Amino acid sequence: MAFENNVPSIVNPVVDGLRDISARRAATISNMIDEAAKHGLDDQFAYDAVWTYGADNGKEFAQQLGEHPTFRQFADDFGRDHNEQIYEMKRVVDNDDELEIHFHYCPYVTEWVKQGKNPEQIARLCDVAMAGDHAFAQEFSCLDFTLEGTVAKGDPVCTLRFVRRKDHELAKDGQGFIKTKKAA
Repeated sequence: MAFENNVPSIVNPVVDGLRDISARRAATISNMIDEAAKHGLDDQFAYDAVWTYGADNGKEFAQQLGEHPTFRQFADDFGRDHNEQIYEMKRVVDNDDELEIHFHYCPYVTEWVKQGKNPEQIARLCDVAMAGDHAFAQEFSCLDFTLEGTVAKGDPVCTLRFVRRKDHELAKDGQGFIKTKKAA
């Protein structure tokens, strides 16, 4: 696996600089795991730390959306920042029930390849890095999140899918979703 699909198409100094920051994060994760292994530790500490980081980011994002964020608010705002260009994100499904985004480029994978990591190591490093995305999504009771493929595991794109939870129904005024009580 040569990760031949992981080639950026957006090239400009600002995006390249932001990708460099992401690559440094990737190197830090990898280097910490390598050093921990030298001390006889597994990588669970890194997974846990990235999970906490993602949960904190999810809480902050949820607060920005308001007291009871809806799926539509999440879908409208998620990935609409600098990350959209860094990862060359494309929304392939975007409606009131589902948001599917393809990430066409991963600076983390590029960095891990530069570090000489093998495909199995890159796949595991991706699992560690994606712990943050799983934790981020868990901060939103209005959705379920699945990761349906990654560049790190040889797929042409990373596929992130967010689906509105069925227990969140459209409010009568049509202005958002409300969590409904389950029948006893």
